[in-house]
Amino acid sequence: MNKQKFNRKKYIIKKLFYILLMAFILFLPLKCTSKLAKHYLYDSSYQNILVKFHWRLNICDSPSEKSKEECSCRNMIHNYKKITNDGYLYSETELVGKMMIIHKPDFFNEKTTSTGGYMKIIDLKTRDICLFGSVNI
Repeated sequence: MNKQKFNRKKYIIKKLFYILLMAFILFLPLKCTSKLAKHYLYDSSYQNILVKFHWRLNICDSPSEKSKEECSCRNMIHNYKKITNDGYLYSETELVGKMMIIHKPDFFNEKTTSTGGYMKIIDLKTRDICLFGSVNI
């Protein structure tokens, strides 16, 4: 009787291990597939791109030859109240800038600092142009 109980427990443990192993093998491709789906089916609206990724100022092109620190569009990425579906940035009620996504950020670059996303913001008053790159944090 004890041998029969022992064989039954051994059989149950083997089956549980087999089920866990199969679940892991089947779950692994789903995890990779979810990253693909997130990248290609991701809602790339301006609001979502700004919220989901961190941005670093790369280049400031100013008609008045301002330095990178003095560029007026530098802080627009954080100091806007509303953004339209067309990429127009508004302060309280005033139109202040235009944002354009040059390249959508990549979800797969986890080992490097840059995720390959590029965005341009134009200050409509001063005509300063800032180029931002997306970064992992």
